Order: sequence, then C-alpha cells, then structure tokens
Amino acid sequence: MIIESISNNEYLEILKNNNIDIPIYADQEALDIYSEKEIIKVVKNDCPLAVFLVPINNNGVRREYRFFPYISPIFINNENNYSKKKVLKIIFNYLFNKYDYCFIPLHPSFKMISGIQSEGGFVEMRHTHVTDKKMSLDNVPTKLRNHIRNAFKQVEVVIESDYDDYDFNLAIKGDKDEIFKRSNLAKKLIDSGKGLVIKGIVNGKVKAGIICIYDKEWAYLLHSYQDKTIRGIIPLLILKANEYLFDEVGIKYFDFEGSVIDEIDDFFSSFNVNIVNYPYIIESKSKEKFYGLIDRSMNIEGRIKEYESNK
Repeated sequence: MIIESISNNEYLEILKNNNIDIPIYADQEALDIYSEKEIIKVVKNDCPLAVFLVPINNNGVRREYRFFPYISPIFINNENNYSKKKVLKIIFNYLFNKYDYCFIPLHPSFKMISGIQSEGGFVEMRHTHVTDKKMSLDNVPTKLRNHIRNAFKQVEVVIESDYDDYDFNLAIKGDKDEIFKRSNLAKKLIDSGKGLVIKGIVNGKVKAGIICIYDKEWAYLLHSYQDKTIRGIIPLLILKANEYLFDEVGIKYFDFEGSVIDEIDDFFSSFNVNIVNYPYIIESKSKEKFYGLIDRSMNIEGRIKEYESNK
C-alpha cells in the first residue's frame, strides 16, 4: 500500500468511478470551504482503497471553523477489518508525521479507532443524538410534547430554501469572519439542494429558524436561533424538519449534532433518541501542544460549570 496527495478533480473522479455516495462533509462544498487542505489516497496495485479530505490550519490537521460537524476517511472497497486497519494506520501515520498536531472529530459511523491509537493518536469519546426513525408528536416524551403543542397553536412552520430573512448573526457564535464564512457555506449548501431552512413565523415575523443539511443518508441540524418568547418553538421546528427529511428527502438518519455543551445536550436528551458515540482525535508532536489541546477540549465554554487546570 502507498499513500499520496491528489487533486480535487482526481478525488471527485475516484468517488464517481466507484459509485460512492459522497458524504456532505466531503463533497464539493467542503472542497471549496477549506482554504488549506490536503486530499490523500491510499492505493494498492493501482486500486484506490481510501480517500480523505483533510482540513489544515496552522500546520495542523484541524478545521479553521466548525464548518461541518465531522470529517472522516472514505473507504473505497469493502475489505475486511484487518485490511481497513492497515489503511488507517498508513493514513494517520502520514498525518501525524507530516503535521504538527491533529484535532478533529470523526463521524459517528466511524468505529475503527485502534488503527489511530496504535499510531499515537489520543481518542476522546464524545456523543451525539441520532434517530433512524421519523419522529411524531405521539412518540416524543410527554413534557416535550406539551412544549411542542404550545408552539403549534401559535406558530406557522415554513420549510423552504429562502434564507434572506434567516438571522445568521444569532445562529452562529463567533467573530465576523467566522459568521461570514459559515453562513456563506450554509447558503451554498441550500442553493445546491443539500440544505433547508425551517422557519417559525408568528404574525408574519420569523421568530425562530433552523438549518438542516443532508446527503443521501444523513441529515444534520447545523444552525438554530429563536426568540425565546414562545415556548417549544425550536422543538416544533426540529420535529417538522425531521418529518420532512424522512418523508420527502428519504434520509436514513437524523443527527441533532452536538453534545459538548451541557445545556444543549440536556435539550437534545429531552427528545429521547439514540445516543451515539463518535471519536475526537487529538495528537501532537509536542507534549506541550498536546496537553494544550486536551485543556482546550476540557474548557469548551458551557461544557462544564467550573474547571481549574491546576487541580
């Protein structure tokens, strides 16, 4: 097996020739949004075994901003687990040696972490909330159902591709550059038929909105904001988005996407769907940098109420 860097066109051609359904976090919009990136492939006897769109930031394997929920290698051929592990060892040995550090979330469907650990990668376990079934008002917990019914009486729900009145400044937390880049990505995904805006309208005014993005199998809750005067408005929008995406788009999984911030995790837990683990890879050539990344992860605002690094 050999590993090599490839162009955008070769990457897309490999996926096309092998009839791969490209995940949204690895499609054309992802190629465009990462200002620095490397695309690698692993080959055996001229046959591609895997490709990986790798975002680079400050000579580290890392996203500049949280453009997509996850990144992950894509296996081309369904070989056995032993062969896949060898491919992963080659990929992460290459990345860990070439770049100064690694700080990336892999997709919940990615389970083979031993090949990364054996190359020196530390795997932090996080979780998200995923359902493989369409939700309805009848099958959500009673307390949440009452909140949704309250909003249902007052709110008109509109599902569309018009984002002109969507307030990205409320939906995205960050500086002006982050808001600009992440909102532009959301708009491009919607324009290309990979995203929807779900709005809650009261008396002709948008009081809340979410954006969901999707590929052929997975949908993700990407952005949300609300006017908190109406109880249950965001759960109502999520429920309607979920119904639409399963019925009209034909997704297999709906990912609420998020768990690190405690308050948000509490909210998603109220839907009582499946809790699914996903790996977050942390690695650095420098111990100081490595422990700095660990500390950064532990000190995400809202993750815990209080943490002192010198304890």
